Amino acid sequence: MIFKQWTIGELRESTGYNQAKFAKEILHVSPKTLWLYEQDSSSLPDDLIKKYMYLFNVTYEEIFFGPKYEKIVHVQRKIAERIEMLKNIEVIEQSS
Repeated sequence: MIFKQWTIGELRESTGYNQAKFAKEILHVSPKTLWLYEQDSSSLPDDLIKKYMYLFNVTYEEIFFGPKYEKIVHVQRKIAERIEMLKNIEVIEQSS
């Protein structure tokens, strides 16, 4: 099983909160600030990290820190690797 890491945007979206409401009512930051952190969470302040860990019951290791596009690229790479593995398995099964 691939270890799952969540972006802070994915965590927020899992609750159904929109960005503006979550920023203002829960985190007490501006929507623009939250938007910036959701694009690149590598500079997320410790107090917000602790809020995410508490609110979503996740560990530090389960939060993805970095530019959102890096996670997308990483996931796409893992899927491509697994597609190749699946093709190899199918070839072996067909030759048996």
